[in-house]
Amino acid sequence: MKKQLFGFILAGFFLISLSIIAQKNNYPVTTIHGKEYYQYTVQQSEGLLSIGRKFNVSADEITKASPEVKDGLKIGQQILIPIKNKSGKQAFIKPTPSSDFILYKVDKKQTLFSICRKFNVSEEDILKYNPRIKKGLKMGTVLLIPKPVKENKNKEADKPVPVLTSKTTLADQTIKKQKFTTHKVLQDETLFSISRRYKVDITDIIKLNSDAEKRLVVGSDLKIPNVVFLKSKEVKKENQPSDSNLAKTKNKIAEKINQPKYADHKPLKIAFLLPLMVDQVRKDPNDIRFVNFYEGSLLAINEAKKRGQSFEIYTFDTENSEDRINEILNNADLKSVDLIIGPAFSNLVPFVENFAKDNKINTLIPFTSKIPDIDSNPYLFQFNPGQDTELDFLSDLIIGKYKNTHIVFAEIQDISLTDEGKLRVESLQKILKKSHRSFANIDLSNPDNVNFSTVLKKGEKNLVIFNTDKYSNVSPFINSLTTKSTLFDIVLFEQYNWRNQTDKSIHTLYISPFITKFNPSAITEFNHQYDQYFGRDIPNESPRYDLLGYDLTNYFISLISNSGSKFGNKINSGNFEKGIQSDPLFERSSNNSGYINQRVYLGEDKAK
Repeated sequence: MKKQLFGFILAGFFLISLSIIAQKNNYPVTTIHGKEYYQYTVQQSEGLLSIGRKFNVSADEITKASPEVKDGLKIGQQILIPIKNKSGKQAFIKPTPSSDFILYKVDKKQTLFSICRKFNVSEEDILKYNPRIKKGLKMGTVLLIPKPVKENKNKEADKPVPVLTSKTTLADQTIKKQKFTTHKVLQDETLFSISRRYKVDITDIIKLNSDAEKRLVVGSDLKIPNVVFLKSKEVKKENQPSDSNLAKTKNKIAEKINQPKYADHKPLKIAFLLPLMVDQVRKDPNDIRFVNFYEGSLLAINEAKKRGQSFEIYTFDTENSEDRINEILNNADLKSVDLIIGPAFSNLVPFVENFAKDNKINTLIPFTSKIPDIDSNPYLFQFNPGQDTELDFLSDLIIGKYKNTHIVFAEIQDISLTDEGKLRVESLQKILKKSHRSFANIDLSNPDNVNFSTVLKKGEKNLVIFNTDKYSNVSPFINSLTTKSTLFDIVLFEQYNWRNQTDKSIHTLYISPFITKFNPSAITEFNHQYDQYFGRDIPNESPRYDLLGYDLTNYFISLISNSGSKFGNKINSGNFEKGIQSDPLFERSSNNSGYINQRVYLGEDKAK
């Protein structure tokens, strides 16, 4: 009897399990930021725990996916349930948006009006598919946004987003006759947002609408001057000055740029995916570096045009948005390009590297070294050498050139286990022990009670290496170190990004992928070109992002011109002209891996 009862219980459990699996398979599935979720409608008397048991997830995981449930569940409420793989983790997959809807998670302080403008749909359509938001929006709420019907395949919305970057266009130009567009002011619009929408300067709008400088009236009409339209999707500079001689200047430069094209040269298609922040205020002033990078790239393209190479340039403003990068990757034009340059931020890289591999498009990642699939994606090019290359270079220096130098590891307490500086020090110590090379350690906890004299040696050069990459961790201890520089010969190993912060009264060494001494004639000529086309101060930074864009774009234009866009293993077969600031040497670890720049330089700043 017991066996029979157990059999019924087991059969019942099996049927219930099948029922649950069937239920799960019947729920709509959506993808947000590369992760899959069930779209679930809350039933009567259900709570987070019971829903969690139904899908084998915790209440916390549901709350993280649908933050609005913190205020309580309601019958008919739609929530997201994370889908787990066999290992119990929510795996990252390539996003595959619905054919009819876009799923959008509401950001902080967003309104229904701003979301309607963002997706070019009506409030009525959003409310139709999201009736629960009639009483108001909450951050974290996931909305079903109906995709607008395309009336024309050549509709402006399908084109790459234009970007404001150059004083005069670096492409073939067609100037429309001087007319005015009338714009009706909408709720929450500003002169800044309107100027970005029409790609004109605010001062030009004010010249035609004198009252607009004091106050914008909702529903009023503004005259918007027409601007230059570009055939190759490049556009003009942010804050372009109004100048009575501007038209003459444009014509003059257009004559210089429009050189005859070789008949056997197909246009080289390059897509830029950069956070140029055209339609928003830059929260981080350093974001202007990406505009500088783009400007340097345009100068390289301009020089190649003079040599007879034709181009199709696609420029996309990625902002720092996963939603935006997904929209861009759905643009049909992007699948036919020869080269992608970008993105800038590491959180956007996984989306682009999947796209590059699926479509077999060579992609240059210019800034970050955090590229998850670099070991298995042969279409990726990482310029930033990363931790391994720097470690190899530094260990060779210590064992070779600095073999008679006394090494001191300054180990600050409570440094994160993932800090690359900490990982570097641990690896270096293993290498030195294996080579039977002695070194000293000093533990640092209280900046007011540090005595470096206990580990430094007189009559020898002392190379001090901290166990962190963050200068904010190091700065409290720098003063204690520099006070000993009058008694000891001290050299501080610093990260490249510390150079503008480190006390210059101490001798420092650094490793970087940037040439330490510029060719005077090359930099003078570049600065002249930059001033001619962009008409503003030369960027005062180290490294210069305009030079980085110029060097890398020149490198890949030369490579593709010589070997075609499917250059494969021919990456280092040609003779490439040395860059002004960068001279990359891309190498791969296997036939299936991507390429990482192995060219690094030793730089030093003498004490002043």
